Amino acid sequence: MSSFMKKAAKAILAAVIAALGSLATVMVGDTGFGDLKAGQWVTIALAVTVAFGGVYGIKNSTAN
Repeated sequence: MSSFMKKAAKAILAAVIAALGSLATVMVGDTGFGDLKAGQWVTIALAVTVAFGGVYGIKNSTAN
């Protein structure tokens, strides 16, 4: 498997773990997907984005 594929696979795994962890946090008791508020979905999306970007290794641009 190429280096790109390995790096992407690790980043996707981190994003999935972040998504499931966030969902497990907000889905307590008999809460369903329809009961989640927009702010909770935004928080889940933020966790997924940070996990994917952090593991994939997105770097800041260099200052000129």
